[in-house]
Amino acid sequence: MKESKNAEKPSFVYRDGMTADKEYVEWLADVKARFRQSQITASVRVNTTMLEFYWSIGKDLVTLRAEERWGAGVVKHFALDMQQSFPDITGFSLTNVKYMKRWYLFYNECDAKGQRLVDQISRQVGDLLRPNKKT
Repeated sequence: MKESKNAEKPSFVYRDGMTADKEYVEWLADVKARFRQSQITASVRVNTTMLEFYWSIGKDLVTLRAEERWGAGVVKHFALDMQQSFPDITGFSLTNVKYMKRWYLFYNECDAKGQRLVDQISRQVGDLLRPNKKT
């Protein structure tokens, strides 16, 4: 099936006194592509920043020992306070806040275990590389 030549031409909102040559069409296509890429980049940055923020909430709940300090209902109360302060934002349900804490605890624990393992391996390698002392 043959495509019509009009399919290659962009549609214009206003064309008075303008000639849409091949160079313009290519430039317009390039600008549109760059705009779409900018939108994607912005979305990724926003998501990254929000993940960092959610991580920090989990970290705060753990490092402040929130339940010990303010009582067992602090996570629920915090979620409700955040929902009241930001009613158009959906990320502060009780479940989500609990997940923030669990996420921090899980990965912080994994990181700590990994660091201990690296330290242990480093000591063992160091012991192997040192010449044996005979007494």
